[in-house]
Amino acid sequence: MPASWYNIISKHGNIESSKHAINLSQTMAKTLAVGCGVHNPTCLRHRCWVSVIMSASRGGKEDESGVRDGSLERTGGLNSDEKEGEEEEARLLLPTYLYPVVRFYCEDFYVSHRFDPTLIVQLIAEGFLPIATSGILLPKLHVERCVLQLRPTCKLHTSKATRKKAKNFSLTINQCFDRVVAGCHAQHGTNWLYPPIVNAFREINRRTIETNGHGADAFLVDSKSNERCGTTQVRLYSVEVWSAESGDLVAGELGHSVGGIYTSLTGFSSQDSAGSVQLLALGKLLKQCGFDYWDLGMEMEYKIKLGAELMRRADFVREVHRTRVQRKHIVLRCTGRRNARELIDWDRVSVTRCGSSGEALKDASLKHDGTDCPDQSSDDKRCKKRVHEDDDVGSEEMTSFSA
Repeated sequence: MPASWYNIISKHGNIESSKHAINLSQTMAKTLAVGCGVHNPTCLRHRCWVSVIMSASRGGKEDESGVRDGSLERTGGLNSDEKEGEEEEARLLLPTYLYPVVRFYCEDFYVSHRFDPTLIVQLIAEGFLPIATSGILLPKLHVERCVLQLRPTCKLHTSKATRKKAKNFSLTINQCFDRVVAGCHAQHGTNWLYPPIVNAFREINRRTIETNGHGADAFLVDSKSNERCGTTQVRLYSVEVWSAESGDLVAGELGHSVGGIYTSLTGFSSQDSAGSVQLLALGKLLKQCGFDYWDLGMEMEYKIKLGAELMRRADFVREVHRTRVQRKHIVLRCTGRRNARELIDWDRVSVTRCGSSGEALKDASLKHDGTDCPDQSSDDKRCKKRVHEDDDVGSEEMTSFSA
């Protein structure tokens, strides 16, 4: 481990002042909390998010939200025993080899002053979702993760209205990282997507592209001996959705993968239905490429309607540790621009007359695992029956946003 990683956190757990320390007002902190989807000022998670930022900017001193040196005094919510149990679980889920550079803070949050791509790769490989303020990295490990199962049984719900509109869009992978970042900034503001973390993401994305999907290596550490015991790969992607009519970029997202788990980080949409089409087309592409789970981060209504379920963080981390070894070859690939409607329809059952028997044949792509499928348009034209199609997932525009 690089020597520069040490002495970042004092022995008492306070964040040491440095040139990276932020000086945010309470108003700015609340704005960040709202931007990250925690909208209710009376909500514990909102107060915790504000507390992380404000207390970190003052070196860990207590503020009006009740945070002091990583603890949160509550007047409601969990009782003291439940609170202590959750915080103890959170501390245990932070690998000891990361102690010199990452500290547990409260609730979902950990803190670090380092934005090294190598550190962020390690955090992703351990199941953390890396977000940030202007000067502090805030790795997040949700108490409950909103996760959509893709294999062996896909729970992705398909909207009739979105499927109908999908023919007007196409999807690509890793074609324009910076334009996707610009789209996220245009829709959400800087939010947590500050330059230091964008630079780290860009470097991991560059490695993913230049190594033809191999990605950035993360080392695995034995939890008992603290010795290295292997490597896995972390990959970071930009997902782009294009208007078939104008050719413009109309939606997109940033996401990363480790093993068979893909995580959506943040996204944007600038045209009606483009965000919803992106979600469904990307979900089908993830399944097509062999992914087991789609991690959507914090719980939101549209994610539940899409088919996601809540997973406790200890279970999520356990699944990350399994898949990063057993499924580390899984890569999100998309050759050229693929029509979103064809992606959404790729795994529908084809009911085809075979002589006089009229037996139903399943699309061979159902058996596909780990690589791109050939174009399915010819099968789609013959398709007579839909495998799984619910009513609208929701009339509101959907854009994946994990933080």
